[in-house]
Amino acid sequence: MAAPLPKRDDRRRETILEIARDVFMMQGFAATSMSAIATRLGGSKGTLYNYFKSKEELFGAVVSRECAGLAASLFENVPPDGEMRQRLTHFGRVILSRLLEDGPIRLQRIIVAETERFPEIGAAFYESGPRQIQDRLSAYMAADIAAGRLSEADPRIAAAQFKDLVLSNIHQQKLWGVLGDFTDAQIDEHVRQAVETFLRAYAPH
Repeated sequence: MAAPLPKRDDRRRETILEIARDVFMMQGFAATSMSAIATRLGGSKGTLYNYFKSKEELFGAVVSRECAGLAASLFENVPPDGEMRQRLTHFGRVILSRLLEDGPIRLQRIIVAETERFPEIGAAFYESGPRQIQDRLSAYMAADIAAGRLSEADPRIAAAQFKDLVLSNIHQQKLWGVLGDFTDAQIDEHVRQAVETFLRAYAPH
């Protein structure tokens, strides 16, 4: 097991990730060089390579950091087990509102654009984001199924279908650049309908 970074090095790594994120967002993956990031950082490429072996590894770390932020907000202040509807509403609001933000949208566009040439980028995104969230949502679904609050089903499929209902059409339109501002009230209504549809489909028999 690797020793943890000293606090100074840990802060330096966070600074690198912040700057790299901004450069990747502005220029895309292919057009960004380690030299450009080093220039923004105010150091040398050697400094970057002390922390990350390649641009791909650095981008993967940026992606993992962004995904961790989403997961942290998603699973904070979760309503208790008995409040299933409120809990689903919480998950839906956080998922939709965060994924409609400019940063995550731009990051996903970069990932989609570059995954054919660099499959490891797509894999890093999936492992640190969608898969982790799917696993944790599935655990909540499994608990509700076991308690009889939802009908008997595969909890992973239930979690995936809930997420798809929440994102349905809206998220794709945002990725394609054809959706303007989506207000909090619109998010609330879209999530309400997604939760209602999900609960009708999975109501205990």
